[in-house]
Amino acid sequence: MSISYVLEHSFLTHVQSLLASQYYMLTFLPLSHPQSYLPMLFRVWESVNSYMYDERMLQFLARLAEMHVDPTASDPRKIKDLPDDAVSDDEGRPQWPNEDLQFNGTYWGGLYKDVGIFTEYDWGSLMSKCLASMGQFTGVATFVD
Repeated sequence: MSISYVLEHSFLTHVQSLLASQYYMLTFLPLSHPQSYLPMLFRVWESVNSYMYDERMLQFLARLAEMHVDPTASDPRKIKDLPDDAVSDDEGRPQWPNEDLQFNGTYWGGLYKDVGIFTEYDWGSLMSKCLASMGQFTGVATFVD
């Protein structure tokens, strides 16, 4: 068995593990209140170079952006109204910090940043991935005659 075969096999196993983790993460993350996890998703996405990873993220972010056109979709007051069906009578739940879900006032205007729910930097990354997904080049090319 050659060293190149071993390296290639371990790389494929790593990529498959990464893609499986991404699938479960995007399947079970709630679409409401993404302000807690959206920055982390973009930072992880920057470090991954995979066409399949890109396509899944684009699909997930499209659903997320469409849902948050309605500002009430991410209203922090709704969290208290969500039933917790999975908790047992003698089971406690951890109380995570929720500073990112706070707002001042009585009117919730939604999650608005530079471009919809995205920051300017995240929007630029998102559009670059969209163009690459459509087969358009995003870098500067040098043509030699």
